[in-house]
Amino acid sequence: MSDDAWDDTADPPDEVVAVGPWRFVLRGAEIADVTHRGITVLRAIRFVTRDHDWRTAYDTVLRRTVETDDDVPSAHVRIDATSRYDDAPVLEYRLDVVLDGGTVHVDAVGTTTTAFRRNRIGLVVLHPPALAGTPFTTRHTTAAPTESTFPVWIAPHQPATDVVGYEWTVDGIDVDVSLTGDGFEMEDQRNWTDASFKTYSTPLSEPFPVALDADTAIHQSVTLACGPSGTPRPGGTTSPATDLALLDGAASTPVGTPPTIQLLAASAPAAARPDDLALARGVPILVEPVLGDLNVAAVLASARHDAGDAPLDVRFVTDDPALLRAAIDDVLESGPVVRVGAFDPSTHVTTPALQRALRAAVAAHGDGLGVVAGTRAHFTELNRTIDLYSDWDGPLTFSVTPQMHDRSRAQVTESVRMQRWVMSSASRLAAGRPLHVGPVTLRPRFNAVATSPRRIVTDTSVVAGYGPQFVPDATDPGQYSAAAAAWFAAAVEALTVPGVASITLAEAWGPRGTPRRKGVGGAFRSVGPISA
Repeated sequence: MSDDAWDDTADPPDEVVAVGPWRFVLRGAEIADVTHRGITVLRAIRFVTRDHDWRTAYDTVLRRTVETDDDVPSAHVRIDATSRYDDAPVLEYRLDVVLDGGTVHVDAVGTTTTAFRRNRIGLVVLHPPALAGTPFTTRHTTAAPTESTFPVWIAPHQPATDVVGYEWTVDGIDVDVSLTGDGFEMEDQRNWTDASFKTYSTPLSEPFPVALDADTAIHQSVTLACGPSGTPRPGGTTSPATDLALLDGAASTPVGTPPTIQLLAASAPAAARPDDLALARGVPILVEPVLGDLNVAAVLASARHDAGDAPLDVRFVTDDPALLRAAIDDVLESGPVVRVGAFDPSTHVTTPALQRALRAAVAAHGDGLGVVAGTRAHFTELNRTIDLYSDWDGPLTFSVTPQMHDRSRAQVTESVRMQRWVMSSASRLAAGRPLHVGPVTLRPRFNAVATSPRRIVTDTSVVAGYGPQFVPDATDPGQYSAAAAAWFAAAVEALTVPGVASITLAEAWGPRGTPRRKGVGGAFRSVGPISA
C-alpha cells in the first residue's frame, strides 16, 4: 500500500545516518528506527508539543545538518524546527544528536514564541511493540530500581512511572536509556493503535493544562547506550495476531459469520449531499445524536436519508437515563433500527445507569431490539473501564483512529498491524460477548480528551453540518486517495476476528467519506468525493 497520501509536510526527505554499529533515519524532526548492530532498539525519539486539548502540534523542519566521521566513529546532527497550531507558531526548538562510540545523546532546547496553554512539551521515546514480553528495569528518582515486563496484552495504565532510566536486553544487545529535564513515565500506545510503548515527559498525575508565557524555555535530554549483552535475558514475544502482513497483501482467514459493514452518518453541510442514486444503499448507518442539542431531530432525519431502507444504529450521547428511554421509544417509531446504545458525554462510556436504561428498553420492546455498550472513544477507554461492564452480558464497542498522536505516513500504515493486536486484547476483555468496532476513521471525529468546553449547538438544522464537521483536523487531506482506500480495506481485514459482529467505517459521503472502492469488506460500493 502506498502511503504517499499522508505526506503533506514540507520537511526534507528521509535521511539515513549510519556510523559504526549505529543506524537511524532522520524523518522530519524525528530520529526514527534506531538500530545497533542491526537490532532495533528504539522506534523513535521525537520532540512533541501538545496543547490544552491534547492536540499535537504540527512540526516543520527549518534546518537539518548532518556531520559524520567514520574514523572515530561519530556523528553530529542538528535539527531546528517550529511547532504550530492552525498555521500559528507556538514554539521553536533545536535537537542536537551526538553519536559517539556506544552512545547516542539527544539534547532538546525549546522556547515558546507566544503565550499558550500546554498539557505536555518535550521529548518522547518510542519503544518497539516487538518488546512485548521483554523484562526491563526502571530507574527512579529516589526509589530503588524496579523490575517489570513490557506488557503482552495491551496495558490499560502506565507500565512504568517516576522514570529516570531503563535497562533491557534485546537479541543480545544491552540497552540503557537515561532521561533528564522533567518527570517521565510510560504508556502503552497500542491502546490507540500506535506501534509503540511511549515514554513521555510530564506525568499525568501533575495538573494540566499549564499556562506558559512567551520565551518560556524547555530543556530535556535522552541518552541511549548499547553494547553486547553480558547476561542475556529472555526476549520479547510476537503479536497475538495471526497475521501481521495485511498491508503486503496477505489476507486473514475470518472464522464464522463475517461482520456487517456499516457507515457513519455524514456530518457535512447539507448542500454537499449527493444524489440518492450515488449513495451506498443497503448499508446500516450509525448515528450519534447528542440528546439535549437543538439539532437532534435533524441529525436523525439526515441519517435516515443516508440509510434509505437500511436500518439505523443509534448511539445516543447523554447522561440522563430518563431522556435516553424516551429517545429510544421515539426513534423506534420513526423507522428500522438495528440497535441502540448510549454514552456519557463527559466520560464517553456507557455508565451503569445508562446500561440499566438500555436493559429497560429491551424489556419494553422485546429481545429483538439490539443494544450495545462500551465507549464511543478509543479502545483505551474500554480497556480502562472494563469493570463497569461486569453485569453487562450484551455486545461491547469501541472506535478506531490511527492519528490520535501522530499524522505521519508511518503511523497510519503501521496502525493496521496494531489493530489486530487491539482485537486480540478486546476479544479477551469481551470474554465471549460480541464486539461492534467503529467508527473507523482516519482522523478523530471528536476530541475525547479535550479540556475546553464542548461547542454549543444553536441551530435546529444540519444545513451547515454538525459534529465532526466542526472538529479541528477531523478531515484527512488523503481521505479519497488510493492509499486511503487500501488502508480501509486492510483495516477491515485486521479487525475481522471471531466475535466481531459489525465494523463501521467512515462517513456515508462528504469530505470524511469512505474512498471509492468496490466491495470493501465484501459489503458495499462506497461513493467518491462530492465537492471540494
